[in-house]
Amino acid sequence: MMTEDATITQDEPPRLGVDATPAFRIEHLSKTFFPGSRLRPRPPVVAVDDVSFALPQRSTLAVVGESGSGKTTVARMLMGLEVPTSGSIEFLGRPLSVRTAKDRRRHARSIQMVFQNPYRSLDPRQKVGGSLDEVLKLHTSLSAAERRTRSRELFELVRLDARLLDSLPSNLSGGQRQRVCIARALACEARTIVFDEAVAALDVLVQAQVLNLLADVQAETHVSYVFVTHDLAVVRQVADDLVVMQAGRIVECGEVSAVLDAPQHPYTQRLLAAVPREGWTPGL
Repeated sequence: MMTEDATITQDEPPRLGVDATPAFRIEHLSKTFFPGSRLRPRPPVVAVDDVSFALPQRSTLAVVGESGSGKTTVARMLMGLEVPTSGSIEFLGRPLSVRTAKDRRRHARSIQMVFQNPYRSLDPRQKVGGSLDEVLKLHTSLSAAERRTRSRELFELVRLDARLLDSLPSNLSGGQRQRVCIARALACEARTIVFDEAVAALDVLVQAQVLNLLADVQAETHVSYVFVTHDLAVVRQVADDLVVMQAGRIVECGEVSAVLDAPQHPYTQRLLAAVPREGWTPGL
């Protein structure tokens, strides 16, 4: 068993999940923020420290850890929203380079993100069909009629009635809005989708429906998923493999069942011990 402050270090990133060409591979990834200014300097903050792993295509990886563990910063670097201080990221064997608007558009065809709050992810003044049409217009050469047909197909894929394409977000439930966000992420045929606490704002029943939907979508499209979450119940339900992060570093990784059923690192053990169980009473 590892000691309390032990971390995993690798010369080669672990190959998680099935043996397949990676959807992405990150090697020795680090990110340091330099807050403050020249007049009021503050100590640098190391958000991610020497992180390496790979995600095979058609599989699902969960990245867990408490607030400040670095998991969201890793996701933002995957999206090209943050530039790594050091290390490398490859998508389907090609190095990530996001320097121009053209680069960002090309990268968006590889990876999309679905955020936590479906109430803030959609323009309240725009019909939801319009949000899909914008993505299709940007990333495809389809005509207006073809884009409308494709939007209907995407709504069918996420189990939404095509008549809702002409609805405003305010007329949809939280679960329906999140399905619209998933359809939008699929519109440019991205090979990987990152879910940043994407079911945390939904009630338990709707959450289960969305997670079952995602499993069906993955089986049909072969898209890869990354779940950034703190919810270990969600991890056990949807993920093939698991990365546990603490203070910017990976402390444990492997198949979900192996890590959750027999955690080796004290931090992972504490995360599991903190999950409320039947008969749990606050304060006891």
